Amino acid sequence: MRPLKPILLFLIITLMGCSNAYKLQKQAPFQYTRAYYQVWISNIKIGSEGIDFHIANLTPNNNVVIDSVYFRNLKGALTPVKGKYVSRLIKRNPISEGHQLALIKEFPFKISNRECVVSYRENGEKKYFKISNLVENEGIYYENGPPNSQSD
Repeated sequence: MRPLKPILLFLIITLMGCSNAYKLQKQAPFQYTRAYYQVWISNIKIGSEGIDFHIANLTPNNNVVIDSVYFRNLKGALTPVKGKYVSRLIKRNPISEGHQLALIKEFPFKISNRECVVSYRENGEKKYFKISNLVENEGIYYENGPPNSQSD
């Protein structure tokens, strides 16, 4: 019975460490006006599909660097473009690249289809904040695949 105590203690410590890895912050260290997304598909010959994700007028605090977004089992880098942060989330790669689904197998958050999680660094420490009530804009069809620019 005695050898089980160290093993049990090790398991408890390990599980506690895992639960804090993706702890959501209660307050955002940034301001924004709205978050929205637009589902897109391309010509059947190209075969790709995805989501363009936008956070309008996002202004991070001085010690904060915006990193990426987790949304619908996808993850993408958030890039500043014309006063907002955007991410092109590729759900299915083009046929020329194997046409594979690009979903995260073990998505780290339990969120609804109208929520996302933004990862950021605050004073060098990685943190996460959930945004709810995302707005879905009308979907779009790209004859020749999505453009390289995500500024719209």
